[in-house]
Parts: sequence; C-alpha cells; structure tokens
Amino acid sequence: MSRLEVRGVPGGRAFYIDGSLQFDTRDEAVYHETLALPALALAAARQGRPLDALVLGGGDGLALKRLLGHPGLRRAELVDYDPGVLALARNEFSALNGASLDDPRVNVFARDARAHLRDSADLFDLVLADFTFPEDIQGCSLFTRSFFTSVRARLAPGGLFAMNAVSPDRFPAAFWSLYRTLASARLYPRPLRLAIPSFAAHGYGDWGMLLASPRPLKDEELRALAFGPGAAWLNAGNFRETLKLRLSGIERGLPLSRIIKKPGDLLCILNLQERGGAAGSALADFADSAAARRLVSALPGSAGLCWPQLSAEWEWRLMEILRVMDWEPFLAELEKSASGLPARLLEEIRQLRENLPALLNGTFPKGERAWQVFALLLTVLVFVNMAYPDNSYAKGSYGHSSSGGDGGSLDINFFIQYERSPFHASVFQGREVLETLQAGGGPRPAQYIRYRAPEAPLGPTGITEDRLYFALGDDSYVSRAGELFLNTGQPEFLINARADKFLLLDKLRPEPLFEFYPDQPAVQAAMGAMEQHMKAADKALAAYAKWLAWAGPAAAFSSEIRANVNEDRNIREIRASLETASRRLQEGVKPAPRPEIPQGWFQLSPGLYFTDALEIVLVNKDGVFFSYPYGGLRSARYAALPQTAELDGFVAAMLRFRAARLNPEDPRKGIFETLLAAK
Repeated sequence: MSRLEVRGVPGGRAFYIDGSLQFDTRDEAVYHETLALPALALAAARQGRPLDALVLGGGDGLALKRLLGHPGLRRAELVDYDPGVLALARNEFSALNGASLDDPRVNVFARDARAHLRDSADLFDLVLADFTFPEDIQGCSLFTRSFFTSVRARLAPGGLFAMNAVSPDRFPAAFWSLYRTLASARLYPRPLRLAIPSFAAHGYGDWGMLLASPRPLKDEELRALAFGPGAAWLNAGNFRETLKLRLSGIERGLPLSRIIKKPGDLLCILNLQERGGAAGSALADFADSAAARRLVSALPGSAGLCWPQLSAEWEWRLMEILRVMDWEPFLAELEKSASGLPARLLEEIRQLRENLPALLNGTFPKGERAWQVFALLLTVLVFVNMAYPDNSYAKGSYGHSSSGGDGGSLDINFFIQYERSPFHASVFQGREVLETLQAGGGPRPAQYIRYRAPEAPLGPTGITEDRLYFALGDDSYVSRAGELFLNTGQPEFLINARADKFLLLDKLRPEPLFEFYPDQPAVQAAMGAMEQHMKAADKALAAYAKWLAWAGPAAAFSSEIRANVNEDRNIREIRASLETASRRLQEGVKPAPRPEIPQGWFQLSPGLYFTDALEIVLVNKDGVFFSYPYGGLRSARYAALPQTAELDGFVAAMLRFRAARLNPEDPRKGIFETLLAAK
C-alpha cells in the first residue's frame, strides 16, 4: 500500500504519495483546472446534451470537483485503486474538493483502472486520467497503447480524453513517447505544458498534460473554448499559453521517443532520459497546428509523428474525391449484384444510395460526414471484393492464411507486470551482456580491459582479462569479475579501486603505473550505489520468479519470453558481481593511516595533486608523498619519483582535463597550459 502524507505548508497543505507531491493547496487549481476544464468545455461544445464523465485515479476528488461545477454534467464515475486516498478525500480533503465524492451524481469505485475499463460497457463523453508519476512497472502499465486503446473503447463518438503526463522538459523522450502512443491508439493528442510553482519548487520542472480525442481536435475548437466564472486560474489566455512547448525539449525528446507497447518500454525511457531543460528557449505553439508542424518537421524523429489534428486538408481531399465520382450507377449495380446479402446489409446500401447526395453536399467539408461516408465506402469495397474478388483491386486473388493472411508466423504477445527495475532494458535481454547501461545516457559497448593485479604471478598467466559491464554511475563501473573501476576523466586511463590501494591502469599496458592511496569518499559512494542496485535487482528477480514460473515453458516459441529468461539470468550474474565487489571493498586489507592533505592543494585525480608551491605530488598506497618532476617542476620537501613516459602521459592527460574545465580567470589554467606547452 502507498505511503500517504499530508504536510502543513505556509498558507496551506500539501499531499504526498510515497514522497511524491500530488498537490499543494496554494496552486492545485493550476493543475486540476488544466486537466479537467478544457476537456469538459470541448465535450460540452461537441455533444450539446448532458454529459457523462469518468475519472481514473484522482481519488483526492479535486479534478472531479471541476467537472461537477458544470451544469451540464449528468453523472460521473471515479475509479481509484487506493482506499486510503478515497478516505482522505471524504474526510480531510472534503472541504477542499467540495465533498465531490458524496455528490449524488457520482459513483466511486475502489479498484484498478484497467479492470474497470475491461469490465465496463458504458460510454463516456470525457475521460480524465489523473495518475501519479510512473516510477515502477505497475504505474507504467497505465501509460501503454493497450491501456489507451481500452480508454478509447469507452469514449462516446467525439469524446475527449485528458491525462496527466510527465514533464516535457525534464523527461522529453517519455513525454513525446506518450504523444506517439496516444496517436497510435487513435486518440489524436494536443500537448500541454504548464508551470506549477509547487512542482517547480520540488525540482519537477514545468509539467505536461495531453488532451486527445478519436476525432482530431481543430484549432478553431481550441480558440473558441470558454471556461466560465467557476475557473479560478484557467482562462482563454492561460490555456493558449499551455499549448506552447519549449523547442529544446522537443529537439531532445523526439529522436528518442517510441510507442509504449509494454510497461517496461516507458520505464526504460524514464530511467535513461537525460534530465534537464533550457528555461526561456524558443517555443513551438501547438495552438497553431500548421505552424507547429512546420517548425518541428525538420527535427529527427518528426517524420513518425501522427498529425491528423494539425490540418483539415485530408478531409477536403477526401470529400473532393467523393464528389467527383459518379456513385448512382455504381450503387444501383451493387444492389442488383448483392441481392443475396442479408436484409440488414441491403438496407444499409439503400440508405447510403439515398443519403449520399446530402452527405456530400456543402462547400466546407464536415469531418463527421467524411468519416461516415468513408466508413460506408469501406464496407462497400468489402462487399465488392466478396462478389468480384479479381476486379475490386484491379488484378489480384482472394486467399486465406491460418497465420493471419500475411504469410507470417504466429505472433503471440504477453502482458508482463514487472516490478520496478532499473535493469529492465534490451541491453540485458540477449544471451550475454555486451553493452553497458550508462547512468546518464544510453547503452554503450562494454569495455574490455587487461591488467596484472599486484597479487598475480609474473608471466602471461597472471594477466586478468575482464569487462566493465555495469555502470554504478557516470564514473564508476563494476566488472564481470567483481572489481570496482573508476574513470579518471581521460579515456586511456582507469583506476582499479581496492580497499587498500587504487591501481592506476593504462588501458594499453597490463602493468599498473602506480599504486595510489585509496580515496575513501569515492569508495563509500560506490558501495552505497552497489547496495541500491542489489536491492533493485532483488525486486526484479522476485518479479521474474513469479512470471517465469508461469510463462517459462512458452520460451520455446516466444522470442519475448526468451528475452525475459535471458534478462533474469543476466540480472543474477550482475547481482553476483555487485555482491563480490561490495564484499571485497568491505573485507579487504585496511589502508595505511590516512595522510593529511594540506589546504590549497588542487586534486587532479585521486592521489595526484598540484600544490600551492607549484609542484606535482603523488600520494602512494602507504600515504607517503612523492614529488614528480613533470615539466621541470621539483620539490625540496618530498622525495622525487623517477620520471617515466607512462607517468608523464598520465600527468599530462590530467592537466589537460582539468585545464579545460577551469575558468579562464583561474591562474592555474595558465600554469597548466604552460606546462603542457613546454613538454
């Protein structure tokens, strides 16, 4: 069960689920009015009759309150799986939500939204989805194509769907993946972006929502929206601003976006997405659909976007084609040829023949007319193909295949309810893990390394061959053999981090270049990351144990189940490597007493310093300081290490790395560049 918490804030209250902010009373109107009122106003304008509404999630009753304020709402259903949230809505939040859950027009269900959609046959004029941010597989299952398809099945003709999404600036790939997924379920979306002060204060950034319908939304419909005096924040001007999205987020999100077919697809995108956004960047105005299409058409990933809502040109072209065709002789002949069809179908053909002139009449095409005619004509083409299979599509033949008519093999899809797992990714679904899932980006080829450990015997048999195949963070890795490695910032060098020493490795040479004193903060940070990853792996493995106990036998004919089996095995191997690395760091030989690093020393890398006396100093595994005479620098305080080409290369690489990151005003930048130039 989720952890629910109501906290007092200056001037109001804030509600959290599992530590994630759901609303702050000081600005909740910004969120809930934007979610509910545009869809409500559009539904009222389209239907012209009393409305039926469905709210999925939103157990706090705040979105429902906005719907109940409309005089044309006839009834509403609210479905939330958490009885604790519903209890808060009826008690502590009752004054805030206007006792919306106890309104006689409302039926409340404490159940899973997917089950409710599956079991219900009712149609609704608008559906709102007010779910929490998806952080696990169960949450992500409410954002898939199959879920959106089930929502569409519950919408009345011309119905509206509005949903809480993710931040289009902090999670742009996930946001535009949800956009694609809605469109693939034939719920044609418009994107929305809004600034909520309490969300921004928690680091969530500007928030995103999506407004969608099976009947594409038109620019003129959105321009005509009015929200009435009951709206505390939303007005025509504010709504117009929500349709403006930052171009920087679109540029970062479109190339990585994809249709969410399985919950794990969204979880991977959320875990891998580069976070951050450029405030104040150029805006794409989705209130002007044609202009938005032109603006993003050159961006990578835009070619696959679905834009039926951005232009009425397709309607015009369809209607013009239908108008120039001579339908009367065709339909008259069809009635004669199809005399053996059931009476109901014959009656539909006769009605089409009688009503076609009226349907095609008018200088401005009506979208609902076009769809009606198009659907009827498709039915006619099916009839013709049955009667004249060689003529309906020029030349061809009628055939049937047990595999679905396309000659393909049997395609079986399974729905898997994974638990939350950062491991769920395609890089772990092959027979062997050959890529590293980076903490701050996508997968990269796993690094192969060769080195001689200090305890290894001399000769070729003492060379360890290993692979860095799991990233703890952007700069730390665990190898297959259970060793911890740290990036130095330069690709040619690595540090093998041990409890008592840090081995400096040149990737082109097996012999360590130096044994540094271990950097304890780096070790502790890595051990903490290992602990977190092992816990996540345990959750993933527990979920797989349940799933594969049932689905495992299907691996013989299902590539998806085989990928699950591989992922389960690879996660077990990764966890074993993490456990080995953690144990070695905890049980290894204790390091020598920690040396006191003087103030004013600038760290170039763990164990390597540039001192305030303009010296290069290395700290060995025993905590002893050594001067290194790079570029003629000498020290009278410490014994000098012999100069070697290998250590020269490492010192030069670290000087270049640090110099590139220093401010131009920093005097050390000029010193480093001078030293490098002198070499």
